[in-house]
Amino acid sequence: MSRFRYSDDEMDINKVLKMNQDTSDSLLGDSDLKASRSAADSNIDASLELLRSLGKEKEIHKLSTEIAERGHDRPLENKPQLESWNEIVAQANLHEPNPVVLEDIMTESEIQNVFAELDEINKQFSGKTSIVNRTDLSFLAIATALQVTKSLVFPYVAEKFDYGKSFDPSERLAHNDKSIERAHREANDRFRDKHKEKHGTGHWINILYQTVPYDITKGSKDLGINMGGKYHRMYTLGHDPILGWFFGTANILTDCITFHNFNTNRISRVDPVTGGRKMVITPEVVFMGQMFKECYDEVRADFLNLPAALFAQAQHLKSDEFTKLGLPVPLLSSINEEFSSKLYRENYDALCFARDAKIVGVSFVVSKLFDIIISLTHGLFRKADEDKDWFEVRTRKILLISNSIASTSTIIQTAITKNPKNLDIGSLVNAITHLFSDVRFIAKIKQEFINNEIAGRVQKEIAEIDALFEDSMSLS
Repeated sequence: MSRFRYSDDEMDINKVLKMNQDTSDSLLGDSDLKASRSAADSNIDASLELLRSLGKEKEIHKLSTEIAERGHDRPLENKPQLESWNEIVAQANLHEPNPVVLEDIMTESEIQNVFAELDEINKQFSGKTSIVNRTDLSFLAIATALQVTKSLVFPYVAEKFDYGKSFDPSERLAHNDKSIERAHREANDRFRDKHKEKHGTGHWINILYQTVPYDITKGSKDLGINMGGKYHRMYTLGHDPILGWFFGTANILTDCITFHNFNTNRISRVDPVTGGRKMVITPEVVFMGQMFKECYDEVRADFLNLPAALFAQAQHLKSDEFTKLGLPVPLLSSINEEFSSKLYRENYDALCFARDAKIVGVSFVVSKLFDIIISLTHGLFRKADEDKDWFEVRTRKILLISNSIASTSTIIQTAITKNPKNLDIGSLVNAITHLFSDVRFIAKIKQEFINNEIAGRVQKEIAEIDALFEDSMSLS
């Protein structure tokens, strides 16, 4: 009777190990095979001795070196036929029909050596992490499993919501689509009608209906300003989904255009020769302070000018948002023009960025939720005589180490993520549950952690946590 309990899969493994052990023993004990091998070795030794007596030492060395080098990447001449696991188990059942336990495969001393090695791993791991409590170690395994689950489920969720993908321009409207123009005009009319009756007319109505200055591109080439042609939205801060609320509104109030490098030029709406309508970017440079001084003057002149400019800015961003070119990723053009241009020209716009930011945000919230669950549940195991602050330090260590292991362990990646697309989410969670309840698997992870450089980095963070705790205790 075995002292250990086994699952059905483990019983199959035991039988396969027993079959392989018996096969190896039979090969080692085969007298004919041993005699053939001994005769071959004797013949090789005699041949080498003869060659040495003939002064062929250099040739022997050269040949030995060539054979060794040739053997490294030498392809198999006779490739073995790989059998499925079920076929191997069937052979093992024929070889040994009775149940096989570890005591049938290993001697008592070998079993004790395994336990001694496991104890040593646990001892070293506890020394590295200062986690010695059985409850804390259990929570560490659970926390790591949760972190791994999140990282594996994320690709499924991301794929479902098109994470990282560009939009299809054929599914968007043209920038001058009649429905967009009609909706824009009707919104302006509602704003005008709402305020005109009480406030009367004024420049604020012009602000509503005139073309926004940062949509003007004519004259930029003569000034040596690159506006990217049809991609001009990326080069003007008025089109930036975030900065646009500040600079776009200021541009509307002052008839200026601010570029992604924060330089600003005046625009003109009148042809100086004919007096007719001609929208063009002029050479007149407007400094930032001057532009905002003019904004202040406009707001003082009529308090409705600012609400009208903000409304015009909102309507313009809204009308551009779902067009074939969309709006650029916020802030990026001012930070990295080349990368921003690449994304924008590949149809990755502000809406794509907002979608991906939501997915990343949800992932972050889920991670924090897992941390909260672990922290609250771990707190339930605090004994009445245990210091609350010190117990919280232990919880922080569990979260820190679990995150480090989950994100860097090659053993976990090999065991679970080698081909995750062949698994559904339920199978992934089931696989993780089995792995993190397996003592051998956990021991491998601990051994990797001990040998890996991440242990050194995490230990520094653990030391910082301990130092913070000690400082807070000394102050209290």
